[in-house]
Amino acid sequence: MTEKEILEEAYKVAENLDFSTVSNLIQQDVDVLIDKIDSNKSLVSALVTSLVKKIHEPKQDIRLHREEFKNGYSARVLDTQVTSPFFKDNFPKYANKESAFLTLSLRANIKWNKKDGEKLKIQPKILKEPFLNIFEQVQVHKVNPKDYLNYILAKLIALSKIEQALFKSTSLQSEHLETLNIHLIIKMLQEHFDTKQSSRLPVVAIYAIYEMLLPKFERYKNKKLVPLQVHTSSDKHSFGDIEIYTTDNQPFEIVEIKHNIPIEKYLIFDIAKKTQHIKIDRYYILTTFVNSFANEDSEKEVTAYILDLKKKQNIDIIANGIISTLKYYLRFIDDYQDFIDVYTKNLIKDAQISTEIKNFHLEKWTTILQKYNVATE
Repeated sequence: MTEKEILEEAYKVAENLDFSTVSNLIQQDVDVLIDKIDSNKSLVSALVTSLVKKIHEPKQDIRLHREEFKNGYSARVLDTQVTSPFFKDNFPKYANKESAFLTLSLRANIKWNKKDGEKLKIQPKILKEPFLNIFEQVQVHKVNPKDYLNYILAKLIALSKIEQALFKSTSLQSEHLETLNIHLIIKMLQEHFDTKQSSRLPVVAIYAIYEMLLPKFERYKNKKLVPLQVHTSSDKHSFGDIEIYTTDNQPFEIVEIKHNIPIEKYLIFDIAKKTQHIKIDRYYILTTFVNSFANEDSEKEVTAYILDLKKKQNIDIIANGIISTLKYYLRFIDDYQDFIDVYTKNLIKDAQISTEIKNFHLEKWTTILQKYNVATE
């Protein structure tokens, strides 16, 4: 079988795998990696790639994942050509944009044995031991790589089913909220933004606003809203978090969003530096930090610097708070329920393709929707 066929066969087996038939030895290491997959999805992809290689070529030492090693092979090529496309088709949330082997911890010129593997900069550190132990079990103790591969895919399938149920529940809960107004929406969003690891949430909220308002304003005629990028992409290249381009693919309006970070002069300097050789009409820098600026002196300094850049680079930079910006833009929304629906849809969409929106973010949003839903009989 080809490597692709090996994966497809393993997926079919995994769909009906009885976990009770899997040895504790296999479960204990794989479970740690799957439980922490939001923190380091590349390890799981690299492991799947290695196991597929071992099944396809039993004599290959899969700890030698680079061609530079004596008797090694290019795991990155296999991952790019086979594993990454497979994950995009079946587990898009945990798929790497190109290859798991572009990440810092996996592209290092270090063999994946117990001794050399201690040098790997794997984060969180708790994942290093189970990752290396699986290679040890397969390569040294001759544990069947198919058993590991089947169980990994079965765990990913089970995780995906839980997430799909959560997506559906969140979507349904967003329907039929009663007595919505700007004040209530802001209150709901602020509660959501207060969730831990929530830097992505304000980005999704502002993106939802743009998605709704672009067709309404003459300013955005013949302009396009670029799909949200995944922050963790190793080769991410963009001007900001939200981008509007012209039809001839030139940046027109950019939004950069900071979470709990005051707007200071050095942030404006960074904007000036990355836009000095390209024309951008308007650049928003927004923050969830209370009062937006560290203090009055900092606000005056930023304001003066922005005015100076307007004269020198002819770029219109607007520094503001997320909440005040949302309040302003929500005035132009005809039906507030539509905003709730679009925000919810984008949360789910983001959660389906990346690990930036966590399950607990969706659970928190569902709780907020339930909290403010006025029950009717």
